[in-house]
Amino acid sequence: MGVPDTFTREETSIPTSITWRRSRAISGPDSRLAPWNESAMNRELRQAKEQGGICIFYPSEGTTSNSCEEAKDFYNLYSWEVGFGIRYGKSRKNSNGYRIKQELVCSCEGESRATSTSTCRTGCKAMIRLLPPDHGWYISKFEEKHNHNLSQSYAENKQWNSHSQIDPITKDFIKKLRENNVSIGRVCSILGVSNGMSEAPLRKEIVRSVCAKLAQENMRNDLGKTLDILQKMRERDPEMVVRFQVDSEGRLQSMLWCTGRNKRDYHNFGDAITFDTTYRTNLYKLPFGLFVGVNNHFQSIIFGGVLLTTETTEDSEWAFSTFVEIMGDKYPKTILTRKTNEL
Repeated sequence: MGVPDTFTREETSIPTSITWRRSRAISGPDSRLAPWNESAMNRELRQAKEQGGICIFYPSEGTTSNSCEEAKDFYNLYSWEVGFGIRYGKSRKNSNGYRIKQELVCSCEGESRATSTSTCRTGCKAMIRLLPPDHGWYISKFEEKHNHNLSQSYAENKQWNSHSQIDPITKDFIKKLRENNVSIGRVCSILGVSNGMSEAPLRKEIVRSVCAKLAQENMRNDLGKTLDILQKMRERDPEMVVRFQVDSEGRLQSMLWCTGRNKRDYHNFGDAITFDTTYRTNLYKLPFGLFVGVNNHFQSIIFGGVLLTTETTEDSEWAFSTFVEIMGDKYPKTILTRKTNEL
């Protein structure tokens, strides 16, 4: 008996012993471990000469895979051959949190909710439905027909988001560029991306999306590092005060801190202060404000710092009221501040 294939095309239906009800009750990993099996793509390419006219990667009902991600890659290759894009559709989980159904739909599926913007959605019904027998996946339903024009060229195909995925090596290269404060425009120039329909490997919108995700990941990591630094500063300076503002979901909105020396300087020289939020990091574009004054030697001194996510009136009110509270409710006689557009 030979080793079973990773991703095979079954001409017969799924065995009756594997039913929808049974799938609803199981729980476990989203994939089967079968490292010895031939990959789906290699198998289909090897059999391409025998298929005679149909697409190389054809998602017929009964096609099985070891994981949902493998099935998605398979359907994406089919969509490239035909000329459309795909995305995740409806899914369902059981009481154990195990995914028991996943649909992959055409990018034109559904209707647009916004009437003032252009959209590619035409209510297309093309899709595949995946069900998980024994922690693997098989295609239980395949809708092939589209109600829109299909892409006819390489450049048109690359306009679909599912065909503009960035490989891990390129993503890591983008990450290193952004860590060195290389602008997004410069990153696009280095990678040779395109705005239009030319046969460039990537589109600017895809690069911007990757940069935004990297910034969010770095932001979470840097936030933890910032909190560690503030904690160490508080251990060395018992008079230091740190205040946070969070939203209804517990996410950090604003953070303000003043050291013991800041408070002593404010007590002596806090009659006139300046507050400016035009300082922004190149990576996150977050407003960073400083409360600054002048001592008796005409030297600039810092009274405190605040990191904001937005520059709303509510954020400014929180920053000023919290700062005054930390300073023992001592109000300055003069405040100089200005608000400018993003640098």
